[in-house]
Amino acid sequence: MTIGKYFALGLIGLLVYSGISPIWATSDLTVHLNSGGSPEKPSFKYLESAFIEYPNGGKLKNLLTGKNYTISFVENSNNTSVQDLIQQINNALVRDQKSPVIVTDLMVKYTAILTGDDKSASIDYNIELIPTIASYVITKGSGDTPTIMDAAWMGLTIKDPVVIKTAQYGDLEINYPIDFLKKAAPDTYSVIAGTKAEDALKNNLIDASGILEVPLNAWTHLFDPAYTLSETSDYGYKGQKVAISTYTMGQSGLNEGKQQPTQKTLDFSADINYQLTTVQHPSSATVNIDGFAIATKVGDTPAFATTPKSTTTETSSGGFPVGVIYAMAAFGAIVAGAVLFWSNRKIKQAANRPKDTSTSGPTQYEDRQHWADKFDDDKKTPKP
Repeated sequence: MTIGKYFALGLIGLLVYSGISPIWATSDLTVHLNSGGSPEKPSFKYLESAFIEYPNGGKLKNLLTGKNYTISFVENSNNTSVQDLIQQINNALVRDQKSPVIVTDLMVKYTAILTGDDKSASIDYNIELIPTIASYVITKGSGDTPTIMDAAWMGLTIKDPVVIKTAQYGDLEINYPIDFLKKAAPDTYSVIAGTKAEDALKNNLIDASGILEVPLNAWTHLFDPAYTLSETSDYGYKGQKVAISTYTMGQSGLNEGKQQPTQKTLDFSADINYQLTTVQHPSSATVNIDGFAIATKVGDTPAFATTPKSTTTETSSGGFPVGVIYAMAAFGAIVAGAVLFWSNRKIKQAANRPKDTSTSGPTQYEDRQHWADKFDDDKKTPKP
């Protein structure tokens, strides 16, 4: 990362700090996009948490107190069920997202954990999909003619069941939270089955639609005009500096306001009354694109347009031009240098000051007494 970017990010943080309060958020999407259209590997993370409270005891307390159930696996496209998921994704991209992007490879990481104590139980789900995507460049540009990249694929959502074959757990449905309970804790599921809690845990986990609910032109974005070689190796550049545009959404800020998790609570009845709370964290995304990228549309679908050189000086990250940000950083450095120079000069002046040779001797100080000392026999001043 260039020194300029450190300055810029630091200054932006200082400028907006007073108006932003950070929250616990999940990084849903991270991706680097290359204007050359080479295959890329974005990372989608889909997370959700659920809490079952049983303050009055009941069967669920007896079944879950002190229990810990975990299912975790990693599978790739050598697995035929992952190949089936690739087909599901490609169908969804065309049907629902109207995207030209094609997934050619896929890694699936899944972890679900159920932990119980004497008051409640928590369930945490974490699905990470790392697809290899191609065909995201819609039109290839040159010079001042921008390259257009599809962005509709970023809202990837699967509503149907997703079954992955695993050596350790057998066939495992991963898209609906309730299916983890069926597999890991069937006795617990039998208590919940047929209640409102079961219905609440049937929402699909693979859902990134929230990413595109915020228009691309409302995302926070920043240009760095001089990424170095080591930082641009992912983009296929060798030996030259290149501008990089970074787009982010999902963080609390001036553009998007304060981001909050979505929390839903419901009471349900089985042998006794229980309470279920589900928590979905806000969608967020970080997209890095080589060149100077702007948000645009192709028809009704979102897209990015990028050129090698900037056609505007505005970063749109708070409305500050890069030149202004760098000038502010330089001014801050000058002020800091002036303070250090003045401080150093004062130290040297003190060191070179002539020794006090006055006949009166060094300044002497008399002991000061507290008014209450007169009541203390050990501190009374002897009378003449």
